[in-house]
Amino acid sequence: MGFLDKAKGLADQAMAKADQAMAGGPTSKSADPYFRDLGVLAYLEATGRAPAEIDRLRQETMTAIQGLEGQTALNFAMSSAAPPPPGAAASAPPPPGANADLDTVEPPPVQDIAAGAPERADAADAQEAADTP
Repeated sequence: MGFLDKAKGLADQAMAKADQAMAGGPTSKSADPYFRDLGVLAYLEATGRAPAEIDRLRQETMTAIQGLEGQTALNFAMSSAAPPPPGAAASAPPPPGANADLDTVEPPPVQDIAAGAPERADAADAQEAADTP
């Protein structure tokens, strides 16, 4: 099988998936209303305000979610997880002069392309280069 035959086969598979998605097949978002309903039922029960038919409603919701899970992969990630507190992800850099080790670091060697040997760049070389017209 040649490259073009393989490419055509992959394109046909992609088209079939796109057709299925456009036809209204179940997606992971299809379960979102049921997850919300399940959360509402749990909240009402936890706060002592559960409706009389809570067991029936919970079972219907669970059945719908399980049916969707059999047809497509569902997203079980928590969407309401709290973000990290400000500044926890990265700390601020130290103020200038706070780390003396960084002030004494030598610059990297400069490669002399003509000679092929590395040289050390220092302030005198930089000044000389700046003074040369």
